[in-house]
Amino acid sequence: MLPKQTNYNVGIYMRLSKDDERAGESLSIDNQRTILTRYVTEQGWTLYDEYVDDGYSGTDFNRPSVQRLLDDAKAGKINLILCKDLSRFGRNYIMVGQYTDYIFPMYGIRFIALTDNVDTANSQSAGMDMMPIMNIFNEWHAANTSKKLKAVIESNAKAGKYRCKCPAFGYLKGDDEKHTPVIDPVTAPIVFRIFEMRAKGYNPKRIADILNAEHVPTPSEYISQRLGKADPNDYTHVWGNANVKIILKNPIYVGTLAQLRTTTVSYKNHRVIHKDEEDWIVIENNHEPIVPRELWDKVRELEASVSTGKRDKKGNLAPLSGLLYCDSCGYKMKQTWVKGKKDQKESAYCCGYHARYGKGYCTTHHIRTCILEELVATDIRAKLQLIIDEDKARKQFLEKKSGLHNAQTASDTKRKREIEKRLAELETLTQSVYENMVLGKVAEDVCLGLLDKYQAEKKKLQTEHDEIQTRLDTFSQDEHDVDEFIRRLKKYAGFDKLTREMALELIEYITIDDNPRDNNTSRRIHIYYKFLDKPLTNKRNAFQ
Repeated sequence: MLPKQTNYNVGIYMRLSKDDERAGESLSIDNQRTILTRYVTEQGWTLYDEYVDDGYSGTDFNRPSVQRLLDDAKAGKINLILCKDLSRFGRNYIMVGQYTDYIFPMYGIRFIALTDNVDTANSQSAGMDMMPIMNIFNEWHAANTSKKLKAVIESNAKAGKYRCKCPAFGYLKGDDEKHTPVIDPVTAPIVFRIFEMRAKGYNPKRIADILNAEHVPTPSEYISQRLGKADPNDYTHVWGNANVKIILKNPIYVGTLAQLRTTTVSYKNHRVIHKDEEDWIVIENNHEPIVPRELWDKVRELEASVSTGKRDKKGNLAPLSGLLYCDSCGYKMKQTWVKGKKDQKESAYCCGYHARYGKGYCTTHHIRTCILEELVATDIRAKLQLIIDEDKARKQFLEKKSGLHNAQTASDTKRKREIEKRLAELETLTQSVYENMVLGKVAEDVCLGLLDKYQAEKKKLQTEHDEIQTRLDTFSQDEHDVDEFIRRLKKYAGFDKLTREMALELIEYITIDDNPRDNNTSRRIHIYYKFLDKPLTNKRNAFQ
């Protein structure tokens, strides 16, 4: 029971969520204010302050004004909290109960929910008896509203309606019913350039540095300029890694509308969590793309590459940086500098494990960068020379990749047709034997014996058929891979020197053997080409 008081300093609390707006004027802030201030005046109390949360959910008690209200109450500035009904204060029955039953009495605060007849100064009233039930109903209402709202949002996403506060950088919201993304002629070239730079091997930080050096407006800065108001969340006005990565990962730029990529923990906990890709709602070819599919795929491949690369002190990124591994221990090779001609420093690579822990763990595997790059360039030129006779090169690449010869493929195809023909015959025989048994032409025990025999043969043939199909599917994929490698290789016909873009497009990784201890032993440098070579899986750190 609260101590009796006649002098009350009142804080009136008002809240309106986006869902409540549909209820019309009865729940508006102005309507709540009129009702509450009139009641304070009628009672002869002192109105200390108004606390308004407009556009906030009642399930969230981190609302700014409700927090200010509670702080003032605990500080003794107010001793009575007045709101229109319990749902205005909150729709989380645990939190509402915690405040009304424990916290408010602890600080001597009276709480009144006017239209629900709840008054903590009168614990015997019917309104107080019903308060737990009303709190549960208010939370149920929030849960039910959340469920319905999610269903509407999901339905709109499946219908292709572009749901966002601000369109993705590079696009504008269309004026049609679905708000279909429309290319923004001002920012779309920036997006395209970001993808082009990434495809050339620039990492997100380098891309951000270039954009900042050119004073290109950030996405939030551009939106602020277009809307004519400042963005309170953008303090630096500079591009960062995150800005670039968000753009590079968004499939909207290839014409794909991918929505509902995030969700919240629950209707009570609004912490955002990212959903698995298979749970997105995706509509392909929804709008005009900014980035061609080939460029998008190239960037995706680059993102999945083992190479991250590292720039030297001069800001240069070597063509093979991040693609080199020690053949002995599996650690990445580290770029270093050695004394060259005329005491000038030259770039080289050594085993990263050796560089970190010393000779007791691995040897140096030292190799000069200029020598290695020339060896790789020579090998690429040899392959370019090979594809002058494309059919011969294609056959050679296929044999290297899959180990299957054309004769084996032809044999498998022939055997597959034979099996399919025999399976059809067995199906007919099975049906015939069963019909003859029903007609009494074949004894039941003879029929069952034949059926068992046919079934065993079918099972054996089906297993062989599946194995052949797997081999043929693999070979078909191998053919596609070889064709893709040749297509990429042709782009660099007549090249002068190895470039970063060329290395990333053609090479998966390279392993470097140690320097031989005698002159009669050659050093092994194995180049694993994309689409041609099957990567090793037993390197300790390289491929795990």
